[in-house]
Amino acid sequence: MAVFRPFRGCRYVPQSAGDLADLLCPPYDMIGSALKESLQELSPYNAVHLEGGEQPDPVHPEAGYRRAAALFRQWLEDGVLQQEASPSFYLMRHSYQDQGELKHQLGLFGDVLVEDYGGGSVLPHEFTREPAVMDRVSLLEASMTQFSPLMTLYRDAGNELRPLLDQVMAGAPDVQSPGNTNCNIGALALWRISDADLQDRITRFFEGRPVFLADGHHRYEAALRYRKLRESAAGHATDAASNYVMMSLTEFDDAGLQLLPYHKVIGGLSPQQLQHLEEGILELFDAEPVDLSQCGGGAGFGQMVIERGQGKHAVGLVGPGADEARLLTLRPGIDWRNWGELAVSEAWVLDEQVMKPLLGDSFSRHVDYSHDAARTAGMVSDGSQQLAFLLKPFPMDAFESIVGGGQRLPSKSTFFYPKLPTGLVINRLDGTI
Repeated sequence: MAVFRPFRGCRYVPQSAGDLADLLCPPYDMIGSALKESLQELSPYNAVHLEGGEQPDPVHPEAGYRRAAALFRQWLEDGVLQQEASPSFYLMRHSYQDQGELKHQLGLFGDVLVEDYGGGSVLPHEFTREPAVMDRVSLLEASMTQFSPLMTLYRDAGNELRPLLDQVMAGAPDVQSPGNTNCNIGALALWRISDADLQDRITRFFEGRPVFLADGHHRYEAALRYRKLRESAAGHATDAASNYVMMSLTEFDDAGLQLLPYHKVIGGLSPQQLQHLEEGILELFDAEPVDLSQCGGGAGFGQMVIERGQGKHAVGLVGPGADEARLLTLRPGIDWRNWGELAVSEAWVLDEQVMKPLLGDSFSRHVDYSHDAARTAGMVSDGSQQLAFLLKPFPMDAFESIVGGGQRLPSKSTFFYPKLPTGLVINRLDGTI
């Protein structure tokens, strides 16, 4: 099971770096070119200068990795960043508004021993893309540093760990920040856990438990490859920092954790393909017309799907006409359980029972994803896509049981929210833990 250890984190020094709200950024795969540019302009010390975006420099990718590594070393030399003198865990409270309600998510930062998935200590739920893994491997090789934490989940059925975390939060936080709503980072409080007895109790708690990868599959597999690269070096120590990867661990029942849906859009189909797709959908689903103007547009339709889909399979379909919308519900008499556990997901049903049989190997060329229901529906309205499917969130209990049983979910099945801030704590992978 998971080996969870404190580490000597690197953190911003306020006197040198400035306001923390100007220094943090979202995870790299949430940073598009426009956001990257605005974050770079926000501060010369924003973590985006280290983390970059999902795609490296298309012309000189290696130069970008080397530039980030050199910048990180310079910030350490200049006192913009400082590494702790002794190992610590770090407890983050991330506060944000959700439909007028203030929510708080806890994340416990520490180093987890990197192991092959077959060991059962770290459980993945999705497959990765090789170019994205190699992008992160190249950044690790150049910088010997992990700039952002992986988001992982754990189960505390006996309420053993939460009292320890409450004990930590009874004291004043070491760091606070109002956050930056322009990049979906809420108010933050961070406590450093340096007490040796408390650290030992936390480490022992995770000895009998696996952790579930929520966000960070590409970075985890990059860390695994980096560990193996470092292990081949002479004199590689068993307690080398490169054997570990920084994670933020959140309990499954955390009140601030949300599992949101990814929606699908379909484009580039011939009229015949579009007709066959319609026929395949109506073989499985009943269709009820919906007036988008009366339900609040795409966002309101997405909420309707969630509400009307309680306890049953439901999908919102927009298109092929710009103003055409239907609520799809699985036909009576169809027992989805015959298709297996993954069929609890409407996304799986659409993919495996309708779209892949029709589109075959061309499936991925016609499908795109978005976690924004209004934007998804709007792509049909503006004519850039032919169909939009608004989906419910993947059920959290099914996520735990299916992933815990060793299965992986369909691509883009989950969107965990809120995303973790990058730059709050940075993990050097040179030296020992």
